[in-house]
Amino acid sequence: MRTKGSWGTVIYDKKRNTYRARYQNPHMPGRTVQRVFADKLTAQGWLAQEQRLVEADKAGLGTWTHPSERDAARKAEQEKRRLVFRDYATEFVEQWRRKDGRPFEEATKRKNNEYLRHLLQAPFAGKTLTNVTEADIHTWLATPMEPTPRLRAFQLLKRIMLKAQQTGLIDRSPVTMSAPKLPKSKQAQIPVATQEQLEAIYQAMPRYCRIAVYLGACFDLRINEVCALQVRDFDLPRRQLHVRHSVGKGEGDKGLRRLKDTKTAASNAILPIPEGIVSMLEEQIGDRGPDAMLIASPKTGGIMTDPALRRLFNRAAAEAGRPDLHFHTLRATAVDAATHQGATLRETMALGRHDDERTSVERYQRASTDRLRELSNKVGRLAASS
Repeated sequence: MRTKGSWGTVIYDKKRNTYRARYQNPHMPGRTVQRVFADKLTAQGWLAQEQRLVEADKAGLGTWTHPSERDAARKAEQEKRRLVFRDYATEFVEQWRRKDGRPFEEATKRKNNEYLRHLLQAPFAGKTLTNVTEADIHTWLATPMEPTPRLRAFQLLKRIMLKAQQTGLIDRSPVTMSAPKLPKSKQAQIPVATQEQLEAIYQAMPRYCRIAVYLGACFDLRINEVCALQVRDFDLPRRQLHVRHSVGKGEGDKGLRRLKDTKTAASNAILPIPEGIVSMLEEQIGDRGPDAMLIASPKTGGIMTDPALRRLFNRAAAEAGRPDLHFHTLRATAVDAATHQGATLRETMALGRHDDERTSVERYQRASTDRLRELSNKVGRLAASS
């Protein structure tokens, strides 16, 4: 039985004992839109609602969409409101990649998961994304926590909520407050090494790895970059060092050390070799082939691990009367020496191969090559008397 009203049609299906309501698709002439209901009254009520939507669309007062699209949108909205912060944050960190799409190094993944654990302990972790408020975050920030993990976890939270906002899961990120401040780094307060102290540390190191002291101080290298250097990385005729690798563990931050990418794109660079250490490098390289490690493990002849080199450096620094000195402080020594020689901010950034929001790869590329070589030679005078 068919009941035709002024708008749309209701058809009774005797076999199924249901009512099929239908009307012409306003955007696709010749096609119909229909739904099945258990009773006639509900079917007619649905038609009346659809008529209002179609007429509003024709009048420019709204946009009609197919009922199935509206159903899908309602379902998505319901799922969105059920999405718990803990689950979303965990999935975010699992899928997080560098800006160029490459996965993070295993050590970075480990740190990301460490900061995630701080977030998952927050009182709001069990709330749905849409219910996390600014007040929740302020309460979490007020809980006892070490300054650095607090800042890193906050920065991760800001990324997570921004992504949720950009993908429409929340209307507005609740992370509107300023990032927590860090106290001045204790390492930043360590005085840089003097020329005499560098020489004393150099002499206290085993002969096969002592050049690491000046590689760190003159080139501003990280310890895992020093361990990754091969003979092929040194172009002595052109006085150039190619920084191509660092060393690190394998997948899951496990296994033996191996050559890996440098920490950042800016870290991969060509640096001028100062004249003051050329003779040291020539002696260190000797007659070894291009694939040989510049500083080889005395046990394996292969990669010397950064923890092993760090232990030797710490022991030598203590013997030289500088037990407070870290290998990483040598990076500050290089920049400090360049600054005192009149280097500009851009030039010291280039020398240090820094890569963050304020220090981009372009700054390295725009810095004067001749000026960098001049600065590098001046820094290299730290080793001139060795």
